[in-house]
Amino acid sequence: MNAVGKVLLGLLLFNGITAAGGGIALMTGVIPEEPSWIEHTDFSSLFLPGVILLALVGGSALFAATVMLKRSAGWQAASILSGWIMVVWIVAEIASIRGVHVLQVVYLVTGAAVIWCTPATPTSPTTPRGASEKIG
Repeated sequence: MNAVGKVLLGLLLFNGITAAGGGIALMTGVIPEEPSWIEHTDFSSLFLPGVILLALVGGSALFAATVMLKRSAGWQAASILSGWIMVVWIVAEIASIRGVHVLQVVYLVTGAAVIWCTPATPTSPTTPRGASEKIG
């Protein structure tokens, strides 16, 4: 796997593991509930946002990392989709809580970096973005 492939895999694992952990923390109350976080939403608690963070945001990144490692057909689509899910999640979170935290900036950047680092054309994970031949 080349350097870009390793960075992409690292980003997917980072996003997946930390989103899953954050989802579990929201669902179990490890992260204390701030009323302002759900004040402008239809959620009555942080449990459902935790489920979404765990299953959709974290799950999509971990799925993308898995199919990338297995070199499954369509791994690029899974990777790009997980990056977009992260970006949309963070933008929606910022809009709903009406505030910005440094971690939101970090995850916005990592979501965008996943999209950027994923090759647009079907290749193996060892081919850098824009390259037409296999390097590895």
